[in-house]
Amino acid sequence: MAAPAPAVPAAPAAPAIAVGNVSKSFGGIPAVAGVSFTVSGGEVVALAGENGAGKSTVKNIIGGILRPDSGQVSFGGVPAGAGVGGAKHSGVATVHQETSLFPDLTVAENILINRLRTPGRPTVRPGHLRGVAGPLLRRVGAGFGPEALVRDLSAGQRQLVEIAKALASDPRAIVFDEPTASLNLAERELVMRIVEQLRADGVAVLYISHYLEEIARLSQRVVVMRDGRVVADRPTAELDRPALESLMVGRELAHGYPPLPRPGSVPTLAVRGLGDGDRVSGVSFDIARGEVFGLAGLMGSGRTEVARAVFGLAGGPGHVELDGRRLRRGDVRAGIAAGMAFVTEDRRHEGLFLERPIRESLSLVGLDTVRHRRRLGWLDRGGERRLTDDLAGRVRLTARGGLGADGGSLSGGNQQKVVLGKWLVRPPRLIILDEPTRGIDVGAKAEIHRLLVDLAHGGTSILLISSEMEEVLGLSHRVGVMHDGRLAGILDRARATQEAVIRLATGGGVR
Repeated sequence: MAAPAPAVPAAPAAPAIAVGNVSKSFGGIPAVAGVSFTVSGGEVVALAGENGAGKSTVKNIIGGILRPDSGQVSFGGVPAGAGVGGAKHSGVATVHQETSLFPDLTVAENILINRLRTPGRPTVRPGHLRGVAGPLLRRVGAGFGPEALVRDLSAGQRQLVEIAKALASDPRAIVFDEPTASLNLAERELVMRIVEQLRADGVAVLYISHYLEEIARLSQRVVVMRDGRVVADRPTAELDRPALESLMVGRELAHGYPPLPRPGSVPTLAVRGLGDGDRVSGVSFDIARGEVFGLAGLMGSGRTEVARAVFGLAGGPGHVELDGRRLRRGDVRAGIAAGMAFVTEDRRHEGLFLERPIRESLSLVGLDTVRHRRRLGWLDRGGERRLTDDLAGRVRLTARGGLGADGGSLSGGNQQKVVLGKWLVRPPRLIILDEPTRGIDVGAKAEIHRLLVDLAHGGTSILLISSEMEEVLGLSHRVGVMHDGRLAGILDRARATQEAVIRLATGGGVR
């Protein structure tokens, strides 16, 4: 009897995602050059790097939004098909940082937008959509139903819809691009658990995030990009936080926050009984000269509404005084004229011109200083160049295409520097910052922290809103905590611990 043939070892499965020597340039400027890495089923690979390192370009090439100039992307060993449809057909889904939802459609319609009609039926069946979308929403832990309109959801809730939409296609690989940037602590934990379950189910996950603690928890490998190239592809266990930061920025970062100045004794800002006629009411606090006043609270607690009401973007009861002068509610021009500045949380839609030259966004607040002296209604272009070059230098703006390039060509961190820099034409008396470091890398974040503390040392009063507990505690002299539209309490620096803030934010009161 013949001996049985020796078993032939099975060939290793091809990676779910393989990026091979991919390069892409825009206007002759390289965005990525020779990028290669893989992601296998049941593996979470983190893609890390500063804003502008090339992560988004790589993500868009994988998703079929961009075509590489050279190199190739393969899914399961098969070259990717053309366009977004090619990636989806190969079982690859992407959760983008900027949601791509239709606000006037229901959650169910958005989740199942690519299969609204049932084969053989010419009409949409709302009941069928709800039946399919409901389990997906439960899977992501959404606290709302499939019949809700997207326009009525918060930013965090919309992100959960994006994730459910990606899961609807039952992908074998999924790319997450900053999925927790707009979420509160509870929602962030929910997303991380979803990623962990996907890995356990054998799904390949490429995870892009600026939150290094998420990278440490979720990933098995880290691919680090800098200046468009891969500078490291290492097991996560081999990289502590300082080592990862050093790889990302090319230098060691100083840890901790810059020392705060001693605030003045006289209030620059006095807020009394503030309301917006809708979400918030009865809010009162002061901010002294050179003081950083943090405003914390869960998403939906009313933090942003307070900031917008103080700046004059909403009317309502109560009053706001700046340097002892009462400002007319709902009058933004009066606030700006009195020395207020406002950095919005929505930089892409409210902070700068994405399709106009960067120079125009930087000079917007200072137009009166660059008007042509002889030609009414004309700008002094030379004066504008000198002003914007100075502002760009002060915020350490990096614009590879120069200040004549469109604002949309900038990375998120550099867009944020433009949004902040435009207010530095003259030293503001009060600057309101709503999520000033959301979605930006560790290097840009450290630079913005330094700039804020420098402003405080110069006498500017600062109202700081942040969902990052470490940031609001590390940068603030005092912390006000919002709960359900009201100011639940104010903690001085010595009492402002994470536990104390969470207790107030959840309605527990001051101990």
